[in-house]
Amino acid sequence: MPTDNSTDTSDQNRRENFRIDDLLATSVQKIENGVMPVARIIPVALSDSGRLGAGLKALPHEIDPSFALMLLEASAKLDLLFEFYKMPRYNEAKDPKPTLTQLLFQINTKLDSLLDFHLVARRQETTRVGEVSLSASGIKLISHETLAAGDIVEVHMLLYTDQPCWVVVGGSIARANPLPEGGCQVAIQFATTNAAIEDAIATYALRKQKEQLINQRWLES
Repeated sequence: MPTDNSTDTSDQNRRENFRIDDLLATSVQKIENGVMPVARIIPVALSDSGRLGAGLKALPHEIDPSFALMLLEASAKLDLLFEFYKMPRYNEAKDPKPTLTQLLFQINTKLDSLLDFHLVARRQETTRVGEVSLSASGIKLISHETLAAGDIVEVHMLLYTDQPCWVVVGGSIARANPLPEGGCQVAIQFATTNAAIEDAIATYALRKQKEQLINQRWLES
């Protein structure tokens, strides 16, 4: 007969293994001295990353059709620029019913391609929005810095919960696969953190899964 301790362990394992695929603002920095950074939560209003977070408010859970049409129009105009400059087309998935988040991600990627095509210098960017696979025990993402298995890193993630916050955790690179266009895809195993950090990530993942299911039902209706 299982004990209370075994039940607690089973619940903890399920929480750590629960994974969500999402678009997330993240940054990864290699720690040269090998000392694992301290895990912490930084409320957006108190963070020094005002370029992404200052004054953010939770958006109502609704889809504005006119806003979606504007995003589709903006994406189509960017496609015309790609054709005009005879640029390689952005390899995007042709989803007949993309979500608003997917549309914004596509537009952001196309703008990055145009800036690179014209050799437009940008301010140093340490934080980027990209596709991630997140759980309470680790994250998989694209890093623009060259990393290798075994490297110690500090990961910053902007999570939108009741109060948007930066979650900062240390971890080690479990796998690093170089990409043809530069950078690499890495799987990061988080170091042991406190319950507050694990709860913040797990709560975000569960809420995000619920939102994705609601949006999917709306698009299919």
